[in-house]
Amino acid sequence: MTEHTTGERPAPPEALDHDPTVRTVMTHRLVAVDPAVPLATALQLMIAGGVRHLPVIDGTHCIGIVTETDLLRGLVACHGPLGSTTLPLEAVTTPVRTVDPGTSLHAAAALMDAAKVDVLLVGDDESGPIGILTATDLIHALAAIATR
Repeated sequence: MTEHTTGERPAPPEALDHDPTVRTVMTHRLVAVDPAVPLATALQLMIAGGVRHLPVIDGTHCIGIVTETDLLRGLVACHGPLGSTTLPLEAVTTPVRTVDPGTSLHAAAALMDAAKVDVLLVGDDESGPIGILTATDLIHALAAIATR
């Protein structure tokens, strides 16, 4: 028999995964780009990699995330009324929001909602990015929880 000195009862097995962590549902395959990559190349990389978000890595630091929408807007701006111009990838990069892999999905969803973003980079300043959490990842996780 096990004694509990804190007076707290352990959670029942069905409640243990009620709010899984980011680590359990994040995408571990991280496709990233250098800020010097041309917009068209970044879009081609998205298509080839089957991803909708590209972290922009400058050296060892992520300086932002580029979404499909960001790239399309940038490409339209390049071919606007001033003709074909070169727009740096940094010009269409949105600020990155980072979350620890041990963060609950509830907290991650609240952060996405508050920041009005559909993607979070997973990692920290010391270890760098280790994955990415998208709104699609959250939807899949919620659907899996709902069907249990």
